[in-house]
Formats: sequence, structure tokens, C-alpha cells
Amino acid sequence: MSPNRPGSMAATARAFATYSLVPYLGILFCPGAVLVGAIGLLQSYRSTVSGNSNRTVCYVSVIVGLLVLFVQLFLWWILYKVPDWSKGIS
Repeated sequence: MSPNRPGSMAATARAFATYSLVPYLGILFCPGAVLVGAIGLLQSYRSTVSGNSNRTVCYVSVIVGLLVLFVQLFLWWILYKVPDWSKGIS
């Protein structure tokens, strides 16, 4: 597959979204899933080739990237607050 084809962006976005599922460390991959998925979407709309499956993969990667980003931020916030909670500080 050529690097300029929308399918390669969809595969990269899917990989970022998959790697973002790793607890705590996945926060590094969430922005990549959103960014590469968005770029893949732009390329799929500009492309003359019918690529609905690639477009779907890019949409799912952007959505998963955003959802996992919020979950990861929540987990990091909990990790930050646990020492205060254990001391009884609110």
C-alpha cells in the first residue's frame, strides 16, 4: 500500500487507537489517534477512490482516541489525588 493512500492513514490511526488502550501509558497515543484519524478523514474526503471502510476506521479511531483520552486523564487525576485522599485532605 502506498503511503499516500487513505488506507495507510486508516491503519496508522487504528494502531494509535489500539495502543491508546494501555492504562496510563496510553495517554501518549491518544493524541496520535485523534490527529492521524482526522488527517485520514480529510484524505478520504479528498480522494476520488471510494473508501468508506477507511473513512469508518478513521471515524472510530478519532472517537476512541477522544474517549480514551478522557478516561486516561481521569485515571491520572485519581493517581494525583490519592495521596491527598489518604491523608484526609479533600
